[in-house]
Formats: sequence, C-alpha cells, structure tokens
Amino acid sequence: MPDLFKKLFLLFFRLLENLATIFMSVMVLGVFLQVVLRNVFSYGLPWTDEIATLMMVWFGFLGISIGVLERIHMSIEVFTMKFSEKAKDIIIRGGYVLIAFFGCLMVWYGIQIIQVTKNSTMPATQWPSLIVYIVLPLSGILVLLNSFLVVFHLDKVIIDLIGKSGEARP
Repeated sequence: MPDLFKKLFLLFFRLLENLATIFMSVMVLGVFLQVVLRNVFSYGLPWTDEIATLMMVWFGFLGISIGVLERIHMSIEVFTMKFSEKAKDIIIRGGYVLIAFFGCLMVWYGIQIIQVTKNSTMPATQWPSLIVYIVLPLSGILVLLNSFLVVFHLDKVIIDLIGKSGEARP
C-alpha cells in the first residue's frame, strides 16, 4: 500500500476516532449539565436533550464504521471453530461482504430518510433534521469501504499503522 495512502487513511481514521470522542464527551457533558440544572436549580435547558440525542446518534454510527475496520463487533465462533483456517477465512470474508451490503443499504435508505426529512427542523434548536440523518449514508459509505478493506486483508496494514503510531490496539 503506498505511503501517501497509508498516511491519508491514518489521518482520516484518527479524525473519525477524535470526532467520536468529541461526540461522546459533548453528550456526557450535556446530560450532566441538564441533570445538575434540573436537580439543583429546578431549571432545565430545552436544547440539551436534543444535542445529547444528536451526539449519541453520531457517536453510534461512527462507532459502527470504526468497529468494522477494527473487527471489534461481536461474532459467534462456535460454528467455525472446527473449520480449517482457510475455511474460516472464507466465512469471515463472506460475512464482511454481507456487512458491505448492509453499508449499501445504510446509504440507500439514509438518502431516502434525508429526502423525507430535509424540510423539517428539530424543535428545540431549530436546526435542520438533516443533521441527525446525514450520518446514516456517511456511515454506510465508511462501513462499505472498511468491509472491503477487511475482505481484501488491507485492514491489517491500517491497524498495524495505527498501532505503530503510538496507540494501543488489540
């Protein structure tokens, strides 16, 4: 894999992980703020629930795509334990082809949801509802791409690169 591609992918992957961390942090801080305001001051901000929901959705969908590349999603190995390594590899690759198909469905239906909700706004913030749903096709594209990286065994190159850059990886 060319060095430039590796560096770009590393930069992009780190950006995704940092965004997911920011989304989780904003969600936790927003919920904490809301709890303190409601319980201590008997006052709540109307927008914190909406922001927390938005952050949770974005965190979850970005986490899905990161999990595909890092192969950290749950799998049941009891069926494949008795197969040879080659057969296991074929089954795993087939599973990731199905995951890539799921990524395509996320893109397709995400675009349809965006089309239906493009003129609506969220009640408290008055932000376009598009902000909530745009993550579905974006995450679908990432799931599709990451699945193909796994199918063609390019994920190991990326994970090794990320591991060598100072972060601990399983």
